Amino acid sequence: MKAAFVSCIVAHLVALAQAAPTDNPNGLVGKNVNRGPESQAFSLNQIHNEGFRPLDAPSALIRAHFKYSDALPQHLRNAIEMNPDLRSRFRSLLLAADEQGQNGTVAAYPTPWFDTQYVVPVSIGTPPQVTYLNLDTGSADFWTFTTDTYQPQVQGQILYDPEASNTSQPQTGERWSIRYGDGAYAAGIVYRDRVQLGRTFVDQQAVQSAIQVSYAISSDSFSSGIMGMARSDGNTVRPTPQKTYIDNVKDSLEEPVFTANLLKGMPGNYDFGYIDESLYNGSIEYANVTDMPSYWHINVSGFQVGSNGTYQDDTFGAIVDTGTTLLLVPEEVVSGYYSQVPGARYNRNYGMITYPCEARLPDFVFGIGDYRGVVPGYYINYGGAEESSCFGGIQSSEGIPFAVLGDVLLKAQFVVFDAGRNRVGFANKDPVPES
Repeated sequence: MKAAFVSCIVAHLVALAQAAPTDNPNGLVGKNVNRGPESQAFSLNQIHNEGFRPLDAPSALIRAHFKYSDALPQHLRNAIEMNPDLRSRFRSLLLAADEQGQNGTVAAYPTPWFDTQYVVPVSIGTPPQVTYLNLDTGSADFWTFTTDTYQPQVQGQILYDPEASNTSQPQTGERWSIRYGDGAYAAGIVYRDRVQLGRTFVDQQAVQSAIQVSYAISSDSFSSGIMGMARSDGNTVRPTPQKTYIDNVKDSLEEPVFTANLLKGMPGNYDFGYIDESLYNGSIEYANVTDMPSYWHINVSGFQVGSNGTYQDDTFGAIVDTGTTLLLVPEEVVSGYYSQVPGARYNRNYGMITYPCEARLPDFVFGIGDYRGVVPGYYINYGGAEESSCFGGIQSSEGIPFAVLGDVLLKAQFVVFDAGRNRVGFANKDPVPES
């Protein structure tokens, strides 16, 4: 896996070098730069981790709850007590939470990745230092492994070196600390430096340098940090929260948007500053972002099970989060969907819905106004549970203050994050063929 990773990185470094224009300043779009006709939009391909091992469904569900809710619902607490594997990983956290009286949700924490599936190349500093980060619309923090990181916690990550950058500026007194639901954590200090993403740059981007990183995070050498693309009011730097990269750069783009074209089982791409009409079918339907802070939070107007099912008008709030794997929706939506799957049942041992693997799952359809977004049934198979049972990729959001439109749904949609008009757009696209 490491050999494949190194060859992949070398190939991308060569591509970056070949693609970089020579005109001033570096052919990029950024703050304090005159807009050029060739520099206002670009596409950024994801890089695939050849050694990726997907997170098991129960852990993904439990981590999502720890991320967003004040406390785990009782059915998940019961599953942790009953399941030896879950108990070994999560029971100590339940006890600690009970003792401390979980004091609420910290906004926009990115989910822990352990084995990151995809990263994007990001350049930091002058001269630029290329690193590879996880682009996450559910996080407002831009943090990375650096030469400040405690050396025993570095497990092959690329290190940003602030002292090697002519434009690095330490931010005295600024600190950040993130603790994840499974006990993993990262914390450190803050710099400002020049950051380049594709053909854009920001001269004074806050870069959160990780000094302490838990083994659960550092054991994944494929990703060297997170590039949060959520709303800036969710940033965790204190005493002064910092702006996200997209909020800093949006006025320099041809259009203040970026799009996510995630794909099932293969790398997708992010486009900045423009909307590629060849990547979707029909038209884009937009939902305004609500007043809920930190997230790309919208209202979904209803759902339907199968192409011939009856559409149910059932409005619920949801965040659009590339950092969450599952599709988490209200209980009535979960019940409505799995009522059409013969043999589907609630599995107390996992705190989740499982179903017979031989069952053919129906499509899931969600509504935004008159728009009907389609998630093919085979996208919803999340893999084996036990014997002939499989996990469903649609699970309950009970205990979380909103639904979570994670990758199960997002990989079936072309998604527009419009930072200028504060809205999210959806369009259907050709699905990846069933394997």
